[in-house]
Amino acid sequence: MSDWRPCPRAQALLLSPSESYVDSSGQTLPAIGTGIIPIVGSARSAKTTLALTLMAWVTNKTDRPLAFVGMPKSYLDALPKKMRDRATNPSINQIAELRDAVVLLDDTAVILNARDSSNKRNRTLNRLAGVISHLGLTLILTSQSMAGVDLSLVRFTELAPLVKRIDPMALKVERDSWHEALDLAQYSLRTVDYDRAFYYSIGDEMLCKSPYPKWVKDDRLSRPYRYLSQKDVNTLIGGKNPARWSDDEEE
Repeated sequence: MSDWRPCPRAQALLLSPSESYVDSSGQTLPAIGTGIIPIVGSARSAKTTLALTLMAWVTNKTDRPLAFVGMPKSYLDALPKKMRDRATNPSINQIAELRDAVVLLDDTAVILNARDSSNKRNRTLNRLAGVISHLGLTLILTSQSMAGVDLSLVRFTELAPLVKRIDPMALKVERDSWHEALDLAQYSLRTVDYDRAFYYSIGDEMLCKSPYPKWVKDDRLSRPYRYLSQKDVNTLIGGKNPARWSDDEEE
């Protein structure tokens, strides 16, 4: 992974503002250092692998802390030591306490419950959307659909949408505003037979390739909710937010 770099638009949001990156036209620009990176794709399309690879790149290239929202301790234990040493697993309501962090919300449709406007977690993120830049946060959201990401999160901040394979049926129910870009992404991904190593950057209008480090194969990382206690799984699905997350082995 030493020579790999994510697409330019993602670099702009992941690097610290004091650093620079080269955009898709070859210009050297100052990094933005804040914003939202939605990673959209159907189940088992390697969204989490891409998200973790981005987080690993941040670890190697910056001093920014990492936060893995709502993940059990077993998830952090499965990370490489360099990542683990700067990682935390806050609840969704603790995001506003973070500063200058890169924050992963994996499987966003479950965590945010975007259709439930009364959900406390969703209200927290609605309010957070307008101040992400003030807190210096970059959010990485994985979801099976852009419809699973609350609109307030994508209206008020910098975006770097990344797209993996999307099931044709899921495309039919996507938000109208995203249809054209997602269709183009799927056309590009078809040219590489939807190889899971590839993703499409909407902001850069380019097909990109990412590595697949051995450590991301750990089941605790690809299916983290499997390792939550049943009590916490029930709470999550019920739309509530536990004060802390526990692992099955702690029950």
